[in-house]
Amino acid sequence: MSDSVLDETFSLLTELIQNKCVNPPGDEMKSIKSIEKFLKKKGVNCKTFESAPNRGNLVAKIEGLEKNHPGLIFGPSHVDVVPVTKLEDWDVDPFAGVIKDGYIWGRGTLDMLFIVATQVQAFAKLHKENFEPKGDLVLFIVADEECGGMYGAKWMIDNHFEELGFKNKKMYAVTESGGITIAPGKLIFINGEKGIFLKRLKFKGTPGHGSMPYASNNAILKASKAATLLSDYCDKKIPVNTQYLSDLVKGMDMNFLTRFMITKKKLLPFTLKILKKRKPEMAKLLHALSRMTISPNIVKGGTKTNIIATDAQLVLDIRTLPGQDEKYVISHIKKALGNLAEEVEIVEVEEGGFKSIGSASPANSDFVIMMEKAIQKEIPNAKLVPLVAMGATDGRFLREQNVDTYGYSLCDPDVPMNEYIELIHGINERISIKTIELSLRVYYNLAKEFLT
Repeated sequence: MSDSVLDETFSLLTELIQNKCVNPPGDEMKSIKSIEKFLKKKGVNCKTFESAPNRGNLVAKIEGLEKNHPGLIFGPSHVDVVPVTKLEDWDVDPFAGVIKDGYIWGRGTLDMLFIVATQVQAFAKLHKENFEPKGDLVLFIVADEECGGMYGAKWMIDNHFEELGFKNKKMYAVTESGGITIAPGKLIFINGEKGIFLKRLKFKGTPGHGSMPYASNNAILKASKAATLLSDYCDKKIPVNTQYLSDLVKGMDMNFLTRFMITKKKLLPFTLKILKKRKPEMAKLLHALSRMTISPNIVKGGTKTNIIATDAQLVLDIRTLPGQDEKYVISHIKKALGNLAEEVEIVEVEEGGFKSIGSASPANSDFVIMMEKAIQKEIPNAKLVPLVAMGATDGRFLREQNVDTYGYSLCDPDVPMNEYIELIHGINERISIKTIELSLRVYYNLAKEFLT
């Protein structure tokens, strides 16, 4: 890409950072208007859709020449960002868009404004070149991903389905994040995501004097016991599925013994025990990819130090594998609690919570081969490795419409994976200049590879 194209991309990314579309409340229309202005200067016709006051989404399209040829969506890519909790810990102003040390710094650079900026620029460049794709090329920029997507991708599907191109033809989509080096020459792409269910367990007790706790009916003890039972059940008794582990280790070309140790259900507990000491982060990943996880993260109860607790609550963060629904979640909570299940009330977490069913697109397909070829133009012999993400993204809404959706970009291979993990939603969030250039190239390459 020319220096001028890169400079334009950096400027757009800086403007998106400075727009400060922190969600809540979002105010994403500022960035939607910035992108609209950028595209119109390039002669690109686009449409904006206001989903709520000061909130909106954008769609642009290059029509395909062949009616039945599959199309490609750049997105859904969101312009909202999470809040900054400790401003004083940042080395720079998180909303200034500072460029230093080979990085652009700012909240949202990694999640996912660099992808927004590079997809917008790749789309604009293809339009300028009078690209004539066989299938539709759609640019889909949205609001509200960080709070569930109800005013963004979900709202667009519910209200402007026809604008997105997948009503009558097969479409594929590339969104966050992917392209991070997990081993030499091996780059992850996100082919799915776990589901999220947030549950509150309520327990009742009988009041009494705290000086005589023997044989008391203490709600806090029930909540404490429940936390232990759920944790033990998740580690030792919950059903294990090695499908997503197999996809991961196969892509990494591990030796036979290592692959065997990880993918055999009976050996997995032993393998995790070893890895917990040697490579704890890898142990966490493999554990999470092999089962529904239940994490008791908040406990509340009691009214006064000298009164036996009459009420207690345990709040659970539950992450499910693709296909595991709410019925599955409730049944295993009750199995884990055993006799204690008769004394619990299970309810939704009302404030700030949402639920989603896990979903996955094929880890191997002709489209995945195209994605790999697009990357190999920049990094010869690179191989893509599928990974199911732990968190929810807007990709789930497209998968519900039978759109194969992948987290896909191309990150600087010299930046270690743990840096990306630490910086997303973290202090001093930033993205390398090289990653911006590589991602811009790979989105351009993919559209050419797949739609020509």
